[in-house]
Amino acid sequence: MRPMLLLIAFLIACPSPRDDDDSGTDDDDDATAYPDIERWDFDSTAPWFACPGSEDELPKGVQWGTVFDGEDQYFGDPNLRSIEAAATLPTGDFKQVGLWFQLDCPENGLCDHWDRSGSIQMALNPSAAPEDREWLELSRFVTPYRTSMCQFIDVTPLADLLQGEQVFTSWIDTWVGPGHAEGEGWRTTAKLVYWPGEPGGAEVINVSGRRSITSGEVEPEANVDSQFDPITVSIPADATRVEAHLITTGHSFNNTANCAEFCQMRHDVIVNSSIHSWNGWRNDCDQNPVSPQLGTWEYPRNGWCPGTTAVGTVIDITDAVTPGEDATIDGDILLANGFEYDNVQPNALLPYTYWSLKLYAW
Repeated sequence: MRPMLLLIAFLIACPSPRDDDDSGTDDDDDATAYPDIERWDFDSTAPWFACPGSEDELPKGVQWGTVFDGEDQYFGDPNLRSIEAAATLPTGDFKQVGLWFQLDCPENGLCDHWDRSGSIQMALNPSAAPEDREWLELSRFVTPYRTSMCQFIDVTPLADLLQGEQVFTSWIDTWVGPGHAEGEGWRTTAKLVYWPGEPGGAEVINVSGRRSITSGEVEPEANVDSQFDPITVSIPADATRVEAHLITTGHSFNNTANCAEFCQMRHDVIVNSSIHSWNGWRNDCDQNPVSPQLGTWEYPRNGWCPGTTAVGTVIDITDAVTPGEDATIDGDILLANGFEYDNVQPNALLPYTYWSLKLYAW
């Protein structure tokens, strides 16, 4: 073959890099620039979400952001039932984010004797005055009786929020502290783990951080309905799927039907008058690998077990909303049979539910 023909054949077989990207950008290069890090299978550890044996078991290449690192939590002077931290978190594109949450006993080993409600939340407006901050709940948990716990849960939908400079709070409803006969509290660790990759976060609409709803009062001025005010939110115009993430845990007993801890209840997310119900009853507490514990840890409960993270439920509400339009969000709490709960034998501590709700738009 003649030299000129050889040159033409070579040019045809080997086009310039610009030939397969007329725009002149390097988007294709960007799309393949993410490190190949194996995803974590959070579903395989459900419903207990036990931590790996050590941090070294996570894939190489993940990034870490520390929120709390062995921080004391107890009731006393100072009062550390609620603690706050400013954290500097990784930034970038992340295909997964996990929350590593760990409770350890104080250095002397004297954990709180009782199961206590707890919550990790982040401020959506951290520069605001503390009393004006809007809180979004990352995780709800209940402490075990007198022992440690560690759970690793998926918080990927919040990936775009969990970046840069942020403020967090950890709250535990403990009433013991140094020198108390029933334990001296806890040491709290919360770390975020990031998998670099194609962005996996959603647009998050915070409906309500953790709040307390009293059940069983049927008078119009005190019933459940009076404690929920319908909220109007804007659904993104480009949303193709919208989900509601509801977290509920019921507390107090020795009321009628032993509510709200030891009775089954129905939790309604009402979207534009469309009712989406969830009964979070846990009848598997006796299978909790955070065991053995003392106390009544094996008993079924409304939305939780001692020594677990209460991840709640994610409800697909796509069909109840219209992209680009407002939606009205409301809530309700009933008995599991759909009837209003009437507490005719009230205990000193009325039954109540800790409730939080956020929407994910994809």
